[in-house]
Amino acid sequence: MSGCNEYDRCPRRYRYGYLDRAPHDRPTPAAWRHGIAVHAALEAAYRDRMLGRPLADTVPEALTALGEAWTAEGLPEDPAWIRRTEAMVRRTLTDDPIAADTVIGVEERFAADSATGRPFAGVADVVIRRDDHTIEIVDHKVSRSPRSPATLLSDRQLNLYGWLARQRWPWATRVLATHHYPPLGRTVTVELEDATTSEVVGELDAIAARADADTEFRPRPSRECETCPWIDRCPAHATGGE
Repeated sequence: MSGCNEYDRCPRRYRYGYLDRAPHDRPTPAAWRHGIAVHAALEAAYRDRMLGRPLADTVPEALTALGEAWTAEGLPEDPAWIRRTEAMVRRTLTDDPIAADTVIGVEERFAADSATGRPFAGVADVVIRRDDHTIEIVDHKVSRSPRSPATLLSDRQLNLYGWLARQRWPWATRVLATHHYPPLGRTVTVELEDATTSEVVGELDAIAARADADTEFRPRPSRECETCPWIDRCPAHATGGE
């Protein structure tokens, strides 16, 4: 999934990241690394919840995982930033805006072949069984800009995960998709539509086919070049975007 999105964003960026496996020319932005650390904390907590432990009781393990990830990601030892992040994690696990009663997957890896035989895979942050016919896929977002329900309904990642989940659990006739925003203490949830999900999988299949056939991987300059970790070696950057 991420590979398709990367190719659709910029074929040259896709080549550097997925084919060449090139090292980054610039450090990963601190905000992204902060998101990784928060995800590590929530992963530890929801894994314990999956085993039946009350979510509020997992705070110590979550904060330990946060500290370890903070160090591993090389985030600055900024006491105020650390305190704010710890408070956010603690509040998230105490208030439980997801209402994660029956967790059936944490960092759940999905994999299945499309109708054309092309393999697709993805990793969902949390999967919850809501009833005998419904599952909910939760994606943590360390952002203060929530997306609208209409945007989520067409989101490629969520629709692919919904399709993959249906392959894994055929009993799930309803698939909910949720963006969980810990900084805001809120969620945005939609029920995925079968027609949209099928359309998205077809789009991704076509993108993957174009990537497989590409031999040039021409750069596609855009505003996203500003965050590209390979910008220094990109010919479009060197020539001013030509």
